[in-house]
Amino acid sequence: MTATGHVQARRRFDEHRAAFARNPALRALYAGWYARIGAYLPELGVGPRLELGSGPGLAAAYLPEMLRSDVVRAPWHHMVAAAEALPFREGTLGALVLFDVLHHLPSPAHFFEEATRVLAPGGRVIVCDPYVSPLSYPVYAWLHEEGLDFAPDALEPRWADGKDPFAGNQAVATKLFFREWPRFAARFPSFSLVARRRLAGLSYPAAGGFGRAPLLPLALWKGLLRLEARCPEAAFRWMGFRTLVALERRP
Repeated sequence: MTATGHVQARRRFDEHRAAFARNPALRALYAGWYARIGAYLPELGVGPRLELGSGPGLAAAYLPEMLRSDVVRAPWHHMVAAAEALPFREGTLGALVLFDVLHHLPSPAHFFEEATRVLAPGGRVIVCDPYVSPLSYPVYAWLHEEGLDFAPDALEPRWADGKDPFAGNQAVATKLFFREWPRFAARFPSFSLVARRRLAGLSYPAAGGFGRAPLLPLALWKGLLRLEARCPEAAFRWMGFRTLVALERRP
């Protein structure tokens, strides 16, 4: 990455930290999502836990024991690490957490090959990423700055030198873990599926994200969140905006 790219990335980290601090709806969503991630982490004895693409370092508030990394280092990161070339020996890591990272990777296939190498038996990959449902599709396709394209083969190994790390394809997790799951499972038989959940309805876009204020008064937004919490998980197949997937490295 160029020096200009590093400066832009640090500026974006700082902007996201500031936006997160002033948006209670966003903090409530992330607290819930990181709690779900924590529930799927393996025992500490399996090995160290590493978050990739930690960016603004939001995980520190919820999973403080987890190591944080990014391709652009900030004071709240423990190390620089690229998903396709992890600085760990074979079979030594307990968990790799990717929160809003998978859809930014230039080569998801290379990441899963690397995860297969570095995870200890019983270690896990935990992904929280956009999910494309009938309700979320128009939001991701027409109202979100990142791309949405089901055409590219996410399992095709490729490198993209010079790729903007913030450019992404929000279709990747839906394609790999739902639409093309049998193909993914055949390509990476060393992983077993622990969990594959659809999450978050309109409360997610209504929270405003990092670029704008919440779209609803906080009390009304909290009511929407409580209403969604009572919905059966099957409803999120049609209205979900996020997915959480946990994969475990077989012995």
